[in-house]
Amino acid sequence: MLTDQGRISETQLAFMIFPAVIATAILSVPGITMHYAGHDMWLSPIIGSVTGLAAIGVSLGLARMYPGKSLIESSVLVAGLVPGKLVGLIYILFMPHLTGLIIREYGEFIANNALPRTPMFVIMGTMMLVCAINVRLGIEVVGRTAQVFVTLVMAMLGLVFVLLIGELHPSELFPFMENGPMPAVKGALAPAAWFSEYIVIAFLLPYVNRKKRTARVMLGSLLTTTIVMTVINVVCLFLTGDLTDTFVFPVMIAARYITIADFLQHIESLIIAVWIFGMFVKVSVFLYISVTSTAEWFGLKDYKPLVSPLSFLCMIFSFWVASSSSGLSSLVSPSANLYTIAVLLVLPGVTYGIAWVKKGWAYVRKKRTDA
Repeated sequence: MLTDQGRISETQLAFMIFPAVIATAILSVPGITMHYAGHDMWLSPIIGSVTGLAAIGVSLGLARMYPGKSLIESSVLVAGLVPGKLVGLIYILFMPHLTGLIIREYGEFIANNALPRTPMFVIMGTMMLVCAINVRLGIEVVGRTAQVFVTLVMAMLGLVFVLLIGELHPSELFPFMENGPMPAVKGALAPAAWFSEYIVIAFLLPYVNRKKRTARVMLGSLLTTTIVMTVINVVCLFLTGDLTDTFVFPVMIAARYITIADFLQHIESLIIAVWIFGMFVKVSVFLYISVTSTAEWFGLKDYKPLVSPLSFLCMIFSFWVASSSSGLSSLVSPSANLYTIAVLLVLPGVTYGIAWVKKGWAYVRKKRTDA
């Protein structure tokens, strides 16, 4: 049962997914991948993108088996009422938790780099408020704002990378695979967790009005996200080398390197703008999924009454997940990444596997009946 009568295009879905993955990864992934992969950190996003490919496959596979059904509804059809509801409960508990973590990351970054004297609840609360308004206006508005803001994000990121070209040192690429491929594979765990967020396709696909080119558009989105994440890692590696993993936000440090003559300085403000725009779309997408999934789970026809209470719950989670920025850094640890992959990829994957088994068993029974 759809709780929003609005519709988006395949392209708008791609615009919604891009910042949902890249918005937080842009600042966190370079330092994490350098810690494990060293000078091979640029390979880690490419390896990690395999989880994104798997998430797209699971999402499109379930959509073909259960047209017009979201992941919450598909889980009930696959596993039965009670087990399916329990699976759905995991999703509707996980989404506010994840959204709270995202909004906390936003608050920590803005407080540390732009508004150090502003109370954290004001920084996070204002973002949560505008995202809640965006979500209440419906999926079409979320899709259109994503188109506008992602275009601005790509333009500003492109400008930053172009201005940094003169400061880059390609020699930092070597030694290549000094310790074999395993460091790059270990470094891929963090990007893999972010790429697993492509499972949002399974929640949003029922709202897409035309689905003929969905697979092609989603693969194009995955390719674009992989390229952007790889370029970010390459820029950080070429600029700061072995020091990359000593910075919490390496891309912010990279932007501070830009000084052209005496008039083009403080380009890091562009990174702050990229972060704000990207986080606005990301929080809106995950909040929308949270409220619509909860409405579907309870069998409600309208999700809008849930926007305010679930926004408040996300704010509570944002303070609960970590007591400080150091505590927040532990939430992007290997165990946290495995936790994310387990909920966003393994659980839907198991659901898809059961659906395939049921389909195969039904085919065998039909053959026996016909014989």
